[in-house]
Amino acid sequence: MSGRDSFSNLSYHVGGDWRTYCHTYPDRAPIFAISAGRSAVTISVPGRVADEAAVEFARAMVLDAQTFAAEMERRYVVQALGG
Repeated sequence: MSGRDSFSNLSYHVGGDWRTYCHTYPDRAPIFAISAGRSAVTISVPGRVADEAAVEFARAMVLDAQTFAAEMERRYVVQALGG
């Protein structure tokens, strides 16, 4: 962790009207966005600088997203089988 303070805390319950996308730029860090209905959240890093802490965060976000997807898939199968 870089020691820079993060800001914001929210809960986002996503229904069927979602989309995700990543805005990339040739000269600054990307912006990841999640949109659902008429609300959206964007994720980037302070100063839009791709430093070591930003790379660490991005990798952690991917790993946690993979865990989230695997758990959703597992729950879907359990529910589909009537469990």
